[in-house]
Amino acid sequence: MTNRTHHARADQSLTDWSMVLDAGRIDSPSRAISLDRLVRRYWPPLFAYVRATGCTPQEATDVVQGFIADVILERNLPGSADRDRGRFRGLLFRSIGNYLKDRHRREASLKRRPSGGRVASLDATGPGAMAAADQDTPERSFTRHWVATMLRRAVDAVRSSFLESDRETEWIILEARLVRPMLDGSGPTPYAALVESLGLRDVPQAAAYLVNGKRALGRAVLKEIGETVQSPDQVDAEARDLLRLLSETNA
Repeated sequence: MTNRTHHARADQSLTDWSMVLDAGRIDSPSRAISLDRLVRRYWPPLFAYVRATGCTPQEATDVVQGFIADVILERNLPGSADRDRGRFRGLLFRSIGNYLKDRHRREASLKRRPSGGRVASLDATGPGAMAAADQDTPERSFTRHWVATMLRRAVDAVRSSFLESDRETEWIILEARLVRPMLDGSGPTPYAALVESLGLRDVPQAAAYLVNGKRALGRAVLKEIGETVQSPDQVDAEARDLLRLLSETNA
């Protein structure tokens, strides 16, 4: 087993809540590792949220880095997380919103004083709040990238599982027909081309492999969702909620 695969499995063995709670324990010997994984997992939706308020990529990077330093680390945001009070992503969403408001107030105060520099507005509710390249609201952008992060983790889990169990042909078909079009918007590879390149019997065989891949990916997505809720009973409700939110972002 490669080091990369071992690292991926170690990361996947931690649920969102076990990772969050460990990151919040000051005396935990594995806190630094959990904090690193926490930041890596939630960086994309945080960055997308800030970009959608009108920040340039560099400004958004600075803001998210400041949020990580000031709120996640210094104020120990994971330490205030409570499984009984809702999902961690909700706490994170509210916290980044409050951080942006506080930052904007500080910068607005500085703009009223003599200053030689220009301060970019981070008012998420004012005119020009949308990023030029992305007309999503901050909330929609956060949701879209949160779902994308979970989807990428599910895809990575299926890829590792298929390749380690000598199911490379099934993975190639799943990637060509579903994963790549879903992630980058490209068209699915024609079945005839896959049959020829993979030496398969016929199109029905390739289609059967795709069905198996879809089922595996569906199970992986539900597993990822299960790691973000308190009990298995909440998985279906969370899946429906995420599908609703995603459909709203695509409206």
